[in-house]
Amino acid sequence: MNQTVTAPEGLTSAPITPYLWRHLCTHPAMTPQDIAKLCYQAAHGAEHLLADQDRARLYLARELEATPSDGAVPLVEPISDAVARVNLAAWKARGLSADDLFGLFVATARVSGQGDQRLDAYLKEVSLCLEGEATPVSSADWQAFLTWYDGQGRPAIHHSAAYREAEHPAYRIVLRALLRDAGLE
Repeated sequence: MNQTVTAPEGLTSAPITPYLWRHLCTHPAMTPQDIAKLCYQAAHGAEHLLADQDRARLYLARELEATPSDGAVPLVEPISDAVARVNLAAWKARGLSADDLFGLFVATARVSGQGDQRLDAYLKEVSLCLEGEATPVSSADWQAFLTWYDGQGRPAIHHSAAYREAEHPAYRIVLRALLRDAGLE
C-alpha cells in the first residue's frame, strides 16, 4: 500500500507521532506488530539483545556480512527524539567499522530508565493517532493487536513476516546523541 499518510492535527509534537507517521509513509508494509516493535525500541532501546555481548558481536558481524551494501538506504532512521535505527546496508556502503557500530549499540543498551512508562505512553499515543484516521493500519487492527500484546506482558517482539519479506530489515538501535557525537546524524 503506497498511500500518503498525514499526521492528525494537534498530535504532531507528541513524543512518537512524527516518527510513527514517517515510518508508515516510508515502510508501507508495517503492521500493528511492527508499530509495537517501533514503540518498544523507542522506549527500551535494545538492551534485551545484549545479555551475551560476545554472541551479540558475532551476530552483528554475520548480519553485516549477509546484508547487501546499499548507499540509497538512509543510514539513520529516527524512531524517537532520543533513539534511531542505524541501517546495516547503509553502514556497510559507507565502509564503516562493525566494531564502531557495536560500540554505539552497547553504549545505547546501557542507558535505561522509565522504559515501561515510555512504552505505555507511546502505545496510548499510537491508539489516539490511528483512531478515525485513514492509515495503512486500521484502528481496529491496532486495538486487536494491542489486546494480544498487553496479554503477553508487552515483550520485545520481532517484525511481522510481511514486514520482513517486504523490507528486509537489518539495523541496530543507537542513541541519536551518540550518532551526533560521531558525526553520523
